[in-house]
Amino acid sequence: MRQGSAFLLLLGLLLLALAGCNPADDSGGGTSGGGNTGGGTSGAGGGGEEGPVKIGFNFEETGPIASFGTSSHSGALMAVDEINAAGGILGRQIEAIWDDNASKTDEAAKVAAKHCSQDKVDVIIGAVASSNSLAIAKVAEDNNTPMVTPASTKTTLTLNEDGSVRKYIFRTCFTDDFQAERMITFAALPDGPIAASRAVIFYDADSDYSVGIRDRIKAVAPELGVEIVSEDSFLASTETDFRSKLNRFKSQDFDVLIVPGYYDKVALIANQAREVGLEQPLLGGDGFDSPDLFDIAQQSIVGSYFTNHYAADDQDPAVQNFVKGYKARNGGKTPDAMAILAYDAVYAVKQAYEDAGSIDKEAFVTAMSNLKDFKGAAGSVTINAQHNAEKKLVVLEITGDGSFKWVYTFEPEGGSAEADANPCADNPCGDNPCAENPCGENPCGENPCGDNPCGENPCGENPCGDNPCGENPCGDNPCGENPCGENPCGH
Repeated sequence: MRQGSAFLLLLGLLLLALAGCNPADDSGGGTSGGGNTGGGTSGAGGGGEEGPVKIGFNFEETGPIASFGTSSHSGALMAVDEINAAGGILGRQIEAIWDDNASKTDEAAKVAAKHCSQDKVDVIIGAVASSNSLAIAKVAEDNNTPMVTPASTKTTLTLNEDGSVRKYIFRTCFTDDFQAERMITFAALPDGPIAASRAVIFYDADSDYSVGIRDRIKAVAPELGVEIVSEDSFLASTETDFRSKLNRFKSQDFDVLIVPGYYDKVALIANQAREVGLEQPLLGGDGFDSPDLFDIAQQSIVGSYFTNHYAADDQDPAVQNFVKGYKARNGGKTPDAMAILAYDAVYAVKQAYEDAGSIDKEAFVTAMSNLKDFKGAAGSVTINAQHNAEKKLVVLEITGDGSFKWVYTFEPEGGSAEADANPCADNPCGDNPCAENPCGENPCGENPCGDNPCGENPCGENPCGDNPCGENPCGDNPCGENPCGENPCGH
């Protein structure tokens, strides 16, 4: 090679390194309106210090889990439009750059590289599947670009192999460990709808998500009195006929079939499980949450349960405002969890930038690391030391009309569990008869009112006000040996 050519090559490599990103396949680029599902941008144009805030969205908009990606796009776009209409972030509009990773890890990595090298984004939001987010995370870390995944739950996603925290990687959803522990806890509830003591696990060996949930369930099930009597795996990428494997479970005596997978294969498994004569309910995670699940499985999936990030029938005003707004934009379609998670992720990014007071990447990382009690539509989010979100989890039942009905809530780590719409038996004492917490820190524990339930007038001179509890809510002796009946707080 001639010396001049070598110099030019070295100069090119130096400029590439200074750009902060590896070269990438820029297919799928171009500019389009914000509603596009292919590569494109929405929002303001421009760049530089006074230009827009560039967010690269990396979702599964085609391929096996396209339902999740398109919902994520719709939820994120709703947030982008709202924020831009309200003045943007620190007075700057969001420029949303949309790219489809086709539900493939290699495409997710290519999109991430494009976002860095070509689009020079300030932050990446994506993906849904943990395997795809792992691919994005490597590119983001290598290029000092913050990444926030709204929905990837693999516990180790935010960690390096040595257990240290990845500086630039965050999630605004719970982890698989948290989800798996609550999943098997719900199954084991003695008074719950499953009340399982024996379970079978059928998991996707191709999926980081599925394997992670399976591993954690197996670790904690014995502590909860649940025996895993059998397990088997499948490969979602190649298998569609699961009958022979499901048929082998028939010889086992078990209460629940745990399938930590995505809706497309879960629906087939449900249908084929019924075909071979298995009648036990299925139990899974947030991968169930798609209307396509019922469209494919129909009655085969009715009476099954899954853990999730939110319930569309939650009457919390923040939830209902989101549901109403989403339906208005999307032809009356009820938003799944992916939609609300993506929506909340955009707002969490906005909050972090505003806390930082700058669009600088390092300032964003510091602010995101310290995000506390962020009020999202799906609930409060606090980012912990591992860059994971501490937030509540719900359990939903799949009903005969295809809707998902809320049945149980688990609070964040260290919090309590709540069952049914009113865990304290139809609210016998009104909205708040005895100040904020009349029964102590655990009003529905084994002894909800303590050794002395009425103490020395714990609620003031008139503990029940102008009779907020009805004519006689607690019998003829409200402060006697048993002030609230045998079980004032339900189970």
